[in-house]
Amino acid sequence: MLINWLTIAIVLAMLGLERIFIMLLTRNSRGREFCRSHWWLHPNGISVMRLPMGVISILMACQGWWLTAMLWFSFWMITDMTDGTIARNCDLVTETGKWLDPLSDKFMYFPPLIYLSAGSVFSWGLKILPFSLVVFFVVLDVLGQLSRFWVKKKAANSFGKAKTALVTVVLSVISLNQIQQIRFGNFVLLNERFVFFLMLFCTLLAFMSFYCKVVPDIWYANSLILLNYLCGVGSVILSAMAYINDKQGYYAMAFSLIFLGQFFDLFDGRLAQKFGSAPYGDILDEIADAANYGCGGAAIIFFSLAFGEELVPWQVAACVAAIYWGIALFSLFRFRHSTIKPKRGLFCGLPVSAGAALICSTVLLGLEFPQPLFGIISVMMVIFTSILMCSKLPYRHIGLTIWPNQPRMVKLLICIVGLVIVCLALSHRPLRFIFISGSLLISILYAVFGLDYRRKNS
Repeated sequence: MLINWLTIAIVLAMLGLERIFIMLLTRNSRGREFCRSHWWLHPNGISVMRLPMGVISILMACQGWWLTAMLWFSFWMITDMTDGTIARNCDLVTETGKWLDPLSDKFMYFPPLIYLSAGSVFSWGLKILPFSLVVFFVVLDVLGQLSRFWVKKKAANSFGKAKTALVTVVLSVISLNQIQQIRFGNFVLLNERFVFFLMLFCTLLAFMSFYCKVVPDIWYANSLILLNYLCGVGSVILSAMAYINDKQGYYAMAFSLIFLGQFFDLFDGRLAQKFGSAPYGDILDEIADAANYGCGGAAIIFFSLAFGEELVPWQVAACVAAIYWGIALFSLFRFRHSTIKPKRGLFCGLPVSAGAALICSTVLLGLEFPQPLFGIISVMMVIFTSILMCSKLPYRHIGLTIWPNQPRMVKLLICIVGLVIVCLALSHRPLRFIFISGSLLISILYAVFGLDYRRKNS
């Protein structure tokens, strides 16, 4: 593992030095003039130089030089930030650059993706990535690139940037594992399920990136609302499958969908403010939240308590789930239609999203322990959290108070880390426990410190 940590340190050092050098270079007039007068520092010039580098990195890997290949690939992927900074700070943004920059990204990561998956079909390449998903991803990404020739939105959107970042993470993890297997004692990080889920999310991001290029801007918010709704439907189905197949892993997948739905719910409001929303957007948003936090949360509560806890009869589990579901609907209705409006940036009562995370993580954590007492504790937590949700305590709205003030790079990093954590939880049973425990801890911290005590005491 030592060589892997050294490789990571070198890549981070390259990234830090690049950021320092480029920011210093482009913040003074001499540096900006130097960039303008040298074609190889023009954003388009950097993009052109990047075109063959993905193939070169794979040629190195074919020779077994995985360390050299990863450092080479990392260097040229870092320049993806370099050209953007120079373009903005030196007034070198061009229409050509809006399609050439993402094209150079594809030339960087298409060859590694194909090489790492082609072995399952052809006599060359490796069998690490699922070939069918890679083909689907490449097709979607090519369509997204070609769409720039007939749509007005040529620049990369947030889904496209997240897709590129996640693909880079996937390729980096696989390369590190090829250099030296990533393991911590008996725990091996890279397995088939982990790679599959990572590639699946890359494909979903590629689809959303293409979709957002070809649809009107006003559809953005409603598209995320639909995804939030589908997360709720999926969590209900997976909870039922957990009971039918007697597999607790399905509960973790159901909870992961609620977790992902929170990201969609966070962004749909921001997009609605920026681009507008289709007719009945507010009503559709309520339905999606009710499906995800209400029905999805209630399904996890009922199936996990009724058929996973020894001291909780199914009738009690049904009553507790129904109480939570009713209060979740009441909270959502009150948020939209109450005549008593809290100050901007505040919720009246614990937000339904936080309540669902707190309750679901509690009941799922109880399943990890064989002691029957945890079932009783879970029931009590559901009731206590439901009381907080229907109370009038003022809770801070993260989407309006904290999230908008974060730098774009920090937001992107949080989203990528969140997706990777979900993939780890779905593919490794020991990490599933850590994921649920971490979610419970964060939910408790928000329930305690997210309360606006000054407003409460005034």
